Amino acid sequence: METDELATYLASLERDSCYRVDVVYKESRLETTQRVFFVGENGAELGPFVRKYLAPGLGGAYERIYAAQRDGVRLPHLPRIVECHRQDERLVVVMEHVAGKTLADVTAAATDHLGLVRQVFPDLCDAVSELHELLDPPVIHRDLKPSNVMVSAGGITLIDLGIARVWKEGAEQDTTHFGTRVYAPPEQFGFGQTGVASDVYALGMLLFFCLTGREPTAADREGGFVGAGVSEALREVVVRATQLDPAARFSSVRELRDALLAALDKAGEKSVCPQEPPTFERRAPRPGTLLSRVPRWAGAIWNLVVVGLTFVLVVGCVMAVVDPTPENAAQPLWYLVVSYFVFLVPCFLIGCYLLLDRRWLRREIPALTRFTVRQETRAGLLVMLALFVVWIVAAFIAGA
Repeated sequence: METDELATYLASLERDSCYRVDVVYKESRLETTQRVFFVGENGAELGPFVRKYLAPGLGGAYERIYAAQRDGVRLPHLPRIVECHRQDERLVVVMEHVAGKTLADVTAAATDHLGLVRQVFPDLCDAVSELHELLDPPVIHRDLKPSNVMVSAGGITLIDLGIARVWKEGAEQDTTHFGTRVYAPPEQFGFGQTGVASDVYALGMLLFFCLTGREPTAADREGGFVGAGVSEALREVVVRATQLDPAARFSSVRELRDALLAALDKAGEKSVCPQEPPTFERRAPRPGTLLSRVPRWAGAIWNLVVVGLTFVLVVGCVMAVVDPTPENAAQPLWYLVVSYFVFLVPCFLIGCYLLLDRRWLRREIPALTRFTVRQETRAGLLVMLALFVVWIVAAFIAGA
């Protein structure tokens, strides 16, 4: 062993000894996963963190993600990797500990599975898209299942990328064939190289799981998922995503996401489940947008500004009728009432609602989680348009 390699090896051993093992989550021939705390020289502890020891051939995606994070690539749906080094032939990975509940636990507790899908699945698609689109070449997760998806107030986090792999141009099949059979596509077990379409397949199976609260069976897939209590529009999305032929599936996770949102719009009120929303907080904005990165305190300040400005405008409308200017006084009173109280005040209030950071409002009023931000915006704009038409008619009558 060369001097530099020996120094690196000894340094890694020293770093590993600085961690106190709190819980062992998993221990097998291929992988050991622990919850650990970093202990400083003064005895102070930092953490918790998750530490993994991975057998040769596993965990290569962690090295790729670690390098990308150090280069400044933002991957908000993945744990932040603190350390990533090799010790003997094993890969050692230390990463942030992700709080929250697994998708399995959240689905088991849900009473409105359609509402659950509306809240978590677009975010889950965006999380997988990060692996495919922000890393070059793409990283394929290969083990998307309910226990590997964490749901928290901040949204979705993907965990356990031990068998994830980097796409290799020209490869005929994977060198290792792992995965959870219920959610893994046929190419993952030696029938070809896994790629973006492989994660699409797993997401299709996860979509069925979230919609029904149970794992899909071979009979479900062979029967086209008929009779499972899933609306026709959503069933078609599941069927296409889980085709045996990768070329027949959605070409990307983003395409799957778009198809899902369209199907959800069609499904709408046709949910076969009780209309009670899940108990965890919804992440309303799409990840990657500005709002998803805005701290809640900044959102609260923004809300105060929006409400304050709206209050001033509404008071101005009231005064325009109660104490009109000479120009307004020349207009009929009924026209002033229509202009300010029927048109402007409602428009200002609707605009105020649409401009608010509504994360807190959705938490306090769970019924709002049944509607997407896009649906709320569309409805608000349509009401404002209708009010504008009423005002135009009133102005025409007053002018006549």
